[in-house]
Amino acid sequence: MDKVFTRFGGDEESRRDELIRSIEHSVEQLSLAELEALYYDLVAKDYIRK
Repeated sequence: MDKVFTRFGGDEESRRDELIRSIEHSVEQLSLAELEALYYDLVAKDYIRK
């Protein structure tokens, strides 16, 4: 990861991209069981719609 944001502000699109990269990296490290738990939690909170 190239950039690390330590405070809010600046370019909103860059911040969004950095957050997505950070989330993607973290999700790639999860086991299948953890991914399933995360998926069902996101569905239950209506962040993912079937």
